[in-house]
Amino acid sequence: MTLVLTIISTALHSQETAAQYFNRVSERYALINDYSANLTITKGDVVQKAVVFYKDPNLLRLDFEVPNGMVIAIDGKTLQVWVPDYNASFSQSLRANPQARLTSFAGSSGLELIKRYYTISYDPTPDLVPLNQNSSVRVTKIKANWKSNNEGFRRLELSIDTNLTIRRIRGITTTNEEIVFDFANIVINRGIPTARFQYKSPPTGNTIENFLFDPEN
Repeated sequence: MTLVLTIISTALHSQETAAQYFNRVSERYALINDYSANLTITKGDVVQKAVVFYKDPNLLRLDFEVPNGMVIAIDGKTLQVWVPDYNASFSQSLRANPQARLTSFAGSSGLELIKRYYTISYDPTPDLVPLNQNSSVRVTKIKANWKSNNEGFRRLELSIDTNLTIRRIRGITTTNEEIVFDFANIVINRGIPTARFQYKSPPTGNTIENFLFDPEN
């Protein structure tokens, strides 16, 4: 009976267009109030590891293990980055639009941006494949190619598991650089308090204000 249900499920999934499938993923993420996960960011030979916390619509925090002690926190009004290697804190007051961009790919709004600005297709088919070689996690791979050059990544490749949860995002930038975001140990709607996103850097460090842009302009 289990085999029959699997065959039926696979057949139904194969009839679904990539856009329809991605809409289902987007609808699932619209129901997520918060989540935490282990995040690995790979860019060339550089690998960073962090625990990520997200709360809808615009709260984000990354506590890094590699590099050890680094923190990135967005409390809805301010972006703070603590870099212990430099004993320095970088603080940025956020305007509405930059704020949305910084947190968008962490939640459902990022998926809406992908639907709006990218052409979505299966990569190459809707068939389930292992996330990694010998991995028990099975994923559907989606490819998103930009419609214009207004977005930071010209191509995105998403690996989505059978729970419609994104496990990997592979982005190709405008300069042809590859950045990979891997999510593991994902816990959804755990009730993360807002206070989790408030961060004060150590008082002994130097603070650099508005290092990205002038918030008045």
